[in-house]
Amino acid sequence: MRNSRPMIFLFPLICFLSIISILCEPNTMGVCNEKEKHALLRFKQALSDPANRLSTWSMDEDCCRWEAVCCNNVTGRVVELQLGNPYVDSNYTNFMLGGEISPALLELEFLSYLDLSLNGFGGRPIPSFLGSMGRLRYLDLSSAGFGGVVPHQLGNLSTLRHLDLGYNSGQYVENLDWISHLSFLKYLDLGWVDLHREVHWLESMSMIPSLSELILSGCELDRNMASSLGYANFTSLTVLYLSENNFNLEIPNWLFNLTTLVALDLSNNQFKGQISESFGQLKYLESLYLHWNSFHGPIPTSIGNLSSLRYLVLGRNPLINGTLPTSLGLLSNLEYLGAGGTSLIGNISEVHFTTLSKLKVLAIYETSLSFHLNSNWTPPFQLEHLEIHLSDNQISGELSQVVLNNTIIDLSSNRFSGQLPLQSSNVVVLNIANNSFSEQISPLVCQKMNERSKLEVLDISNNALSGELSDCWMHWPSLTHINLGSNNLSGEIPNSMGSLVALKALSLHNNSLYGDIPSSLQNCKVLGLINLSDNKFSGIIPRWIVERTSLIIIHLRSNKFMGDIPPQICQLSFLRVLDLANNSLSGTIPKCLNNISAMAGGRSGGHNDVLLAYYDYEPYMESLILNIKGRDSEYKKILPYVRMIDLSSNNLSGSIPFEIFSLLGLQSLNLSHNHLTGMISIEIGGMEYLESLDLSKNNISGEIPQTIANLTFLGVLNLSYNNLSGRIPSGTQIQTFSLLSFFGNAELCGAPLPKNCLGDEEETQRPTGEGENKEYPEIVWFYIGMGSGFFVGLWGVCGCLFFNKAWRHTYYQYLDDIKDLAYVAIAIKLKWLHQKLGK
Repeated sequence: MRNSRPMIFLFPLICFLSIISILCEPNTMGVCNEKEKHALLRFKQALSDPANRLSTWSMDEDCCRWEAVCCNNVTGRVVELQLGNPYVDSNYTNFMLGGEISPALLELEFLSYLDLSLNGFGGRPIPSFLGSMGRLRYLDLSSAGFGGVVPHQLGNLSTLRHLDLGYNSGQYVENLDWISHLSFLKYLDLGWVDLHREVHWLESMSMIPSLSELILSGCELDRNMASSLGYANFTSLTVLYLSENNFNLEIPNWLFNLTTLVALDLSNNQFKGQISESFGQLKYLESLYLHWNSFHGPIPTSIGNLSSLRYLVLGRNPLINGTLPTSLGLLSNLEYLGAGGTSLIGNISEVHFTTLSKLKVLAIYETSLSFHLNSNWTPPFQLEHLEIHLSDNQISGELSQVVLNNTIIDLSSNRFSGQLPLQSSNVVVLNIANNSFSEQISPLVCQKMNERSKLEVLDISNNALSGELSDCWMHWPSLTHINLGSNNLSGEIPNSMGSLVALKALSLHNNSLYGDIPSSLQNCKVLGLINLSDNKFSGIIPRWIVERTSLIIIHLRSNKFMGDIPPQICQLSFLRVLDLANNSLSGTIPKCLNNISAMAGGRSGGHNDVLLAYYDYEPYMESLILNIKGRDSEYKKILPYVRMIDLSSNNLSGSIPFEIFSLLGLQSLNLSHNHLTGMISIEIGGMEYLESLDLSKNNISGEIPQTIANLTFLGVLNLSYNNLSGRIPSGTQIQTFSLLSFFGNAELCGAPLPKNCLGDEEETQRPTGEGENKEYPEIVWFYIGMGSGFFVGLWGVCGCLFFNKAWRHTYYQYLDDIKDLAYVAIAIKLKWLHQKLGK
């Protein structure tokens, strides 16, 4: 008897689990409803399936065994279609379903689950007939390429629990009256559906008593919604996302009554006012995102009461001021603290981290906060990521005795000095650029570890490191990005760098390195960026570089390279930046440069894994100093879109190949300070993206093609000191350049040069004749217009008097009165004058 009681409780549980397994498992008994099988085949026929994802859907197979089909195990009726794209990597577009949604779905009478997410239906509207599938409990149409108006018939799905229409482009609603009919709805995602036509959106949604998660990010909700934000009655809401809208008001008070909230996202809006102390009432809150708004005033101390809080992001509110509350140190579950881009001041001490044992990310940048920590203090946490920047935090001190043990470490842009810190094998990203570290680099590079290093990104640029690059790079096999630029390093590139087979970006610019580029680097098969500019490298450009088809940036500017530009460079179809300026290169420019397809097309990106290394919270981004438009500028965020060729200040000769003018995607072309000859091709007019063109100080001859006037983006033009002749082309864009753009071409004439062309001189000397005849039509039309205006004005008055008798009598009476007044005034004046003279 003692053992029978547990069995009594186990029996209902076993029955419940058995029922669940029956309701939704692939049918193992081979029972398939023929009507539904034919309906599914018609549904498939209307779809496009380039990856053949539905290859198992055939008449020969039991439909309950088809891919993405789930049947009731007893009845064999289809209850689920799981057609969401299962591939979420960069190639997911290859596996998209498309085409049309067939009404054959209506024959699936017991369908309760329909997932079409992450597909591509080409902007087609959501079929209204889906509103007739009354048994649906789960409907996911997110990121599926639907557009147009959201059908109000979806309001007929009275048993729906989950509705996701988010992340479709061009969707909108006329009104949301239908949404209140979904009384059992728990999850609603309308992210990036345009709701601005519906003023009372909040009232409609608050009428759903069961609603637990509401996502309305990017819905074009704006400041005109103040009336709708007055009141809301959500009794079960745990998730509320209103990010990326246009709210321009203070946070409404009703929001603090949502005491069941677990996640709240109000980021990327224009919310203003102070952050209320009432946030402390939301005791279940785990995520609070308030960044990128216009809040002002101090951070409320009541946030320290949110004991469940894991993510607190307040950054990019430049008017938030005061000090960082010490009450934040009580948030024992906090994993992410972001307060960068604010006006916070004061000190950060151990008290702020008292119980933050779970803290993984500390993002405090662009503030005036100072860290005052005891040198013997042991943090209670192990950070994965640290964002602190010099320009606003001014953190100083030495780290020579510190062993860095976090996964992602960003201490860039501070005032750290002395010897480089050591690191453990756990570090994946180490960014200590823009500091004042000095001494040798070898202690870091030749550091011995017990385990294989996981380091992928090493950025120590813009410091004061000295010495040679030690030959110890074989200890860092995982490195993908190296930036040691702008230091005082010397010597040659060690052969061991060639062991870094995963290397994608190598930047050693602005040092004192010399010698040849070692042939061992050709083992770096995926190298996409090589920046050796502003050094003392010599020899010829290695052939392996121009045969490395993965390269998108070659930056070898300001060295001592000599020899020809290898014609194999034309094989680099992904090349975006080619800067070989200020060397001693000779020979001709390869004629096949038009084969570089990345420069021949538009500005689209691609292969950005070379320039961006994605990690948990923020990507590491490569940067480059480029000389475009005559000045050095740093390119970082827009670097993937830059297209340039700079071969200036070399000893290149021969004609400018006309093929180079077929690179229609180029933004900057600089061939100045060479010995180039030939003419400027008429094809230059097709380089619509060209912003900077410098062909100065060469021996180019012929006329400037008139098509150059088509370059509407052109902001810098320098054709000076050549042998150009003829008239400077006319055009709005060309006329904006000064004479310095054309100076030093003896046979060139026309504005803006003071030298007139031959036809201009004859025209200025001719007082009459052809010059006058050109203006004659304009003069004629001037007199015609003046005469017709006088005629219309005169008869506008006279005509009214002629046809309107009352007006005419009034007008004449007025003239008679004026005449009488004038007569009397003159008579009186004459009498007065006569009397004066008589005296």
